Amino acid sequence: MRKLTPLALAVFGLTPLAAQADIFDARAMARGGAGLTLGEYNQAMINPALINKFDENDDFSFALNVGLFASDKDGMIDATEDAQDALDALEDNPQPGDSVTVNNLLQSLDGRIVQIEAGTGLMIAIPNSTLPVALVVRSKVAVGTEFDYDSGDAAVLAAIESGLATSDDLNSQQLASAIGLAEAGLMFGKKVGDALELGATLKAQRIELAAQGFNVASFEEEDVLDDGNKESYNHINVDLGANLRLGDNGEYVLAGVIENLVPKSFDGPAASGGSAEYKMEPVLTAAAGYSGTYFKAEFNVDLTVRNGYDLLAETQFARAGVEFSAGRHFHLRAGYRADLKDNVSDVVTAGIGITPFDRFNIDL
Repeated sequence: MRKLTPLALAVFGLTPLAAQADIFDARAMARGGAGLTLGEYNQAMINPALINKFDENDDFSFALNVGLFASDKDGMIDATEDAQDALDALEDNPQPGDSVTVNNLLQSLDGRIVQIEAGTGLMIAIPNSTLPVALVVRSKVAVGTEFDYDSGDAAVLAAIESGLATSDDLNSQQLASAIGLAEAGLMFGKKVGDALELGATLKAQRIELAAQGFNVASFEEEDVLDDGNKESYNHINVDLGANLRLGDNGEYVLAGVIENLVPKSFDGPAASGGSAEYKMEPVLTAAAGYSGTYFKAEFNVDLTVRNGYDLLAETQFARAGVEFSAGRHFHLRAGYRADLKDNVSDVVTAGIGITPFDRFNIDL
């Protein structure tokens, strides 16, 4: 018997779509995504202007980060589990009226969406007073799945109750859409006077768009990887960052970042059939922060939307985060991220950081 469980879990199965996954910096994630004004050169993947901030004894940094955000705003996963339990009971030991119960549960799933974003990235940075530079490799995948109920399943479920059909005969679909983005580039920085820091990342991009509808009874996660289900593109782009440091010690910081300065549109498949368009457009984020020895805080907001694709809705985030430090060796972090478009769940975050001997960082 085919299980409905993949309806809830398929987003995880789709994650290898590009075997790539945006950069999700562990320190920034713990602060709700706040990281444009906080940190030093080894945290510059979010804001290239940070590549200019380093101590005299800093000479090299290797950073590797992995992260994941999940949004089940519609409660799809719990509802899917309820439907699965009821369907199991219908097939194993049917009772009068069970088919109506299962049909109502399946119908309640209609239009519910789960969205997942997973990311990883690597940065090798060499700070210097002439031209700080870093190699940046990063990737992310964003996946959305939606349940599409077929009204004909009411009759199929009645047949299952009578022993004349199985769950393989159900006609409802699981629709899935995904964006895979891989980037590799060089980051450069430049200080202008004592207060202004500038940075840029020149990068090559690989974009993969995938979408398809699957019958719930015949769905296999690897089907999404079929070449016929996705389109791939190459692109050249640039990120820009700027920090303005104020105060006697530069502890007050205003920042601005532009992601993907070069816009371009890409056509890909639509989960329900036909085609869909992904518009890669510049995203401008502004931030204000305080960065002291023992306490750091930041608020930032996307001034423009982050475009979606097919089932993936557009987003526009506001983020706030704080960090408490015991010197340079132990850090507690907390934050909050809200979608101003109200398309994905708001999240509360927390994390810790340990820096033994000021030589390497472990951040969760």
